[in-house]
Amino acid sequence: MAIRIGFIGVGGIAGSHLSRLSQIKEARITALTDVVKEKTAKVAKEYQANAYTDYKEMLDQEKLDAVFICLPPFAHGDIEIELAQREIPFFIEKPVNLYLEKAKEVEKIVKEKKLITSVGYVLRYMDIVEKARDFLKDKKIALILGRYFGEVPGAGKGWYSRKEKSGGQVVEQATHIVDSMRYLAGDIDSLYAQGFKGINKLENYNVEDASIVAMHFKNGALGSLISNWLLSGYQPMLEIITQGIQIQYSVTSLKIISKNKKEEFLVSNNYAALEDEIFIEAVKNNDPSRIKSDYSDGLKTLEVTLVANESMEKKEIISL
Repeated sequence: MAIRIGFIGVGGIAGSHLSRLSQIKEARITALTDVVKEKTAKVAKEYQANAYTDYKEMLDQEKLDAVFICLPPFAHGDIEIELAQREIPFFIEKPVNLYLEKAKEVEKIVKEKKLITSVGYVLRYMDIVEKARDFLKDKKIALILGRYFGEVPGAGKGWYSRKEKSGGQVVEQATHIVDSMRYLAGDIDSLYAQGFKGINKLENYNVEDASIVAMHFKNGALGSLISNWLLSGYQPMLEIITQGIQIQYSVTSLKIISKNKKEEFLVSNNYAALEDEIFIEAVKNNDPSRIKSDYSDGLKTLEVTLVANESMEKKEIISL
């Protein structure tokens, strides 16, 4: 039996999910909705799906087994609650919200309904990340250092560069590195952050140019995240230090370095496709055990990034 899928939002990352889902035998792209009518119609025609401009109308008219939510951060909240109330499993792109209390409201009903959910922390599905996690499982981590260097998305002409719409770089983009830090080193219980502004002079821009977050993990490890929107391209990286061993993870490769040995592993799986395949499999079999980040876990990463923003504003250490 095919899993009937709806999409809320057809721009940006939605295109990647649609392309991958079209290759999954058990998935049927059934209906799409977006506020931009012409765009929705065009994408719907490509995938032979029904087009809507109102997500509630789509949910009323279609019998859907799952929904992909591919919207900017500021648009999250009520849609997830609506889906949970209708008991429709959903995949949601990160970050799951811009407001912690709203995200907790969503989490409450998701748990009450025992709803299958998945959050788009796609790096968790890399084979090299699992290799690193397996390698670290019996080791005590002392330091975990993350960075997310890059350029302002859309050259500052879209919602990314508005704090009230994206949350800023840490919340919207470096969230992937924060999530990887949590996945490999465990939960964070306190942090202190500072932000820097003044170089980027873009018209539609009110976010930090750079930031640094110092973290304390529940298991005693220390961490830091350094981010900036001052360079070209994107340079995400993690470095983990344990007794006599240095681990370097750069999204495309994993290096494990010790005194007498250096190993390097390259990504060898289609991790983005795997993320979507596992969600479809979970819905089909009513078994979320292989999903690596559900809504509750995505909320924990969100909290770290929102508290980092709060710490930048208050200039104080904050406990989570």
